[in-house]
Amino acid sequence: MPEPPPGVTGSRPTLRARRSMEEPSYAADIIDEAEAHRQGVDYVPPAPAAKSKSKVIATATADTAEDTDPGQTGPKYDGPRWLASVPAHSQSVVGLAVLAFALALSILPAFDGVGVVGTLLALVGGVLLVARELRLAGEASSVTKLLPAVLYRPEVPAAYAALLTALAVRMLGLGFTPVLWLLGAGLVVHDQYRKVIAGPEGVLARYFDGRQLLVVPEVVALGGVALCVLTLFAPWATVSTMPEVANAPVPAGPPELHVIPSQRAADDVLYTAGAGITTLSGWDLSGAVVVELLLLSLLGLLALRPEVSRPAWTRFAPAGVVGVGLLWALLHIRISPGPIIFVIGLGAVGVQAFRQLREAQLQAYAAPVPAYDDGMDETERLDDEPDPDDMGPDDEPGAYATRPDDEPEPDPDDMGPDDEMEDVKPRRR
Repeated sequence: MPEPPPGVTGSRPTLRARRSMEEPSYAADIIDEAEAHRQGVDYVPPAPAAKSKSKVIATATADTAEDTDPGQTGPKYDGPRWLASVPAHSQSVVGLAVLAFALALSILPAFDGVGVVGTLLALVGGVLLVARELRLAGEASSVTKLLPAVLYRPEVPAAYAALLTALAVRMLGLGFTPVLWLLGAGLVVHDQYRKVIAGPEGVLARYFDGRQLLVVPEVVALGGVALCVLTLFAPWATVSTMPEVANAPVPAGPPELHVIPSQRAADDVLYTAGAGITTLSGWDLSGAVVVELLLLSLLGLLALRPEVSRPAWTRFAPAGVVGVGLLWALLHIRISPGPIIFVIGLGAVGVQAFRQLREAQLQAYAAPVPAYDDGMDETERLDDEPDPDDMGPDDEPGAYATRPDDEPEPDPDDMGPDDEMEDVKPRRR
């Protein structure tokens, strides 16, 4: 065994400084104590203040290293927790995901859908809305730059919200798909209403005034459109779902045997009243969604503010909507309450269409005829007019000159008594 260093006697426990039992024991302290014992010096533990200070410095250094942000990350999200993992943290994206699931289910025969036109419009508008939300959030900038800037205007999501509202009205009913449509359309409309529709700078305040639909001429069209949309839920036609089965061949028999042709069932069924008959509503007919969108677009056109500029063809829009709706009703008309009431509602809309055409015709007739333009400017015309101070008695307006232009005016001193003009005196009675 090596000899102990001089001046140090006793066993090893006597070399260790007494530590308070309340203080924690750190590995660094034990290593420092062992190093001091190897060197043969007394170990002096550091003060608690020095320990805490070194610990704070180390923690601050670690936090600084972890919080280093070169500017590539965005601000920390502090919105609703259920939107934390959603792209662009947008409520509209969640609603569009629900609508996409509902559109995928409509492919199956057991689930109802909005038709081919409604599906295409919903998909195209959904793509534009997602691109706008990503652009506002600063995400996927390389993809959102592919679309023109006019598609990112607030009027586009506002129109898409109105479209989803119309399609949700068409999907009203009992079932799983109507619930999905109400949930998805509700999320999108609620989000876009706060962003682009409501408020003093929103689309609704800048372009539309709902009070215009409550005046006497327009309220007739409003009632007619509401009546037409409600009648689409009524029965329009009935179809038979029983399969047509050809009669089985009858074996040859005596000529006295007469076979009466009858429709035979494909399977053993119990015939009851109305069995195999399905009633179709107006929504089940082809083109119903297009007619609904045209009628609701007509209401939006009538609700425009007077100061909003309108193209010239808009005065023919009500008549065109009435014509398309009447043609569609005549193609599917039956002796049923639905088609008859629908035509009555179109008649109310036709009154407003006739009124607008009449006003446009009267305005065209009452327009003033433009005056003849001689091609001269107003300043040139004023320069050609003579000066009133230089005009003589014969140059006054309405006076006729009695002397030729090249004849000089006579001198009063050279005039004789016969050359003077006689004063014409009034004749007395």
